[in-house]
Amino acid sequence: MGTAVPPAARSWRGSSTICRSTGWLAAAYVLSAAGCALATVTSRAAFGDLSIYTAGGAAVRHGMPLYQLRFAFGLRFTYPPFAALLFVPLGWVPVTAGRVLVSAATVLALPVTSYLALRMPPMPSLVRRDRAAQLALAFSAAAIWLEPERTNLKYGQINVLLTLLVLVDLVRIERGGAGGALIGIAAGIKLTPAIFAVYLLATRRYRAAAVAAAAFAGTVAVAFALVPGDAAQYWNLSFLDPAHVGRIQNVANQSLLGALARVLHTLSVGSVWLPVAAAVGVAGIALAARAGRAGQAAQAFALCAVTSLLVSPISWSHHWVLAVPALLIAVVAARRSAAGLAAVAVVAVAGWAAIIWRVPIASGHYAELNLTPVQLVAADAYVLAGLASVGLGLAIAASQASTSVFHRRLSSSGAKQASNELRASSASVASSKPNADRTAARLSSTYPPK
Repeated sequence: MGTAVPPAARSWRGSSTICRSTGWLAAAYVLSAAGCALATVTSRAAFGDLSIYTAGGAAVRHGMPLYQLRFAFGLRFTYPPFAALLFVPLGWVPVTAGRVLVSAATVLALPVTSYLALRMPPMPSLVRRDRAAQLALAFSAAAIWLEPERTNLKYGQINVLLTLLVLVDLVRIERGGAGGALIGIAAGIKLTPAIFAVYLLATRRYRAAAVAAAAFAGTVAVAFALVPGDAAQYWNLSFLDPAHVGRIQNVANQSLLGALARVLHTLSVGSVWLPVAAAVGVAGIALAARAGRAGQAAQAFALCAVTSLLVSPISWSHHWVLAVPALLIAVVAARRSAAGLAAVAVVAVAGWAAIIWRVPIASGHYAELNLTPVQLVAADAYVLAGLASVGLGLAIAASQASTSVFHRRLSSSGAKQASNELRASSASVASSKPNADRTAARLSSTYPPK
């Protein structure tokens, strides 16, 4: 007879196996990330945005007019002035050290964002904590090769770090903790995350929304205190003009504004874009709020991320790293749906293949305004995927609403029928009492008591 294995020993063996598996997956992710970094940082325009961050920090440090300067590739500094203040330390370290630090931070942040996405309800009920770490590493090893992530690494961008700030805050809020400050700070660095403060307000997390607003206001106040001239120039509403950021028709601009310019073959699309963006924004926020109130915080994050990227006038392809955790959420949510997994696979393949760049754009600044319908499908791939996700959310919400109405009507009809039957029964009992009394009287007269 064999010796029974104590439960403690079985638990230790299981934990040891999980640790080994997690270790192997971490090693695989490091190798994948290293390969991606080597493939991207040696390409043309590598660390172009990081050089602008460094130059912007140097400009505010030396009192130069931040928004009147041209930096690498003739580009301007387009972030809020608070961001330039945060970039000042980049000028204190050698260029190579700054590149290594930013790249390492991005590589470390990606699996953490994936893990945090799996800690938002209802993901913990679908994926255990230990399995969530493994899934996050496996997903990140593949996701880092998606075009938004590759481009983020290539340019030395900070979008993954901003995504991390947003997710840390949202997970803390979902667990009942204080939150909102990190979302406000992220919005003070780059305006796009501000939509999550609107989401907090829509889901009646008034305290967290107020904290986010206060933190954002704090970033503005710090900028006015330290670089008042630059702050006044940025916040005079000139930041609302997308033309100062870049060419709106550029295929790298995966926003509704960029897609409309390419589809309509003109830059004069403001009158069309405003109502379309407003409708998509309202629908996206409403769906996210609905999901959040129903305990579907992970789906709410995904909807907010996609909506913000769609309605922003400029959403460069590397901005779409904000929506990369949504792919992981979609994989888990659609794990038993072949059609759902196929749809996620199509989006992933489009990202890996960098399909938005598979169009002829070498013939000048306005080449994107002359694309064929087939080319437009490729050039607007991220926008189409985002619109499809919002449209799917609307369809599901409409279906659930109609089902709810049907059940309410059925319940109301059943209650009305039961009420009618009860009244009929009561009337029957009431009418039978006089008959019974008359019968008793006749019997009494026929057979008088002795």
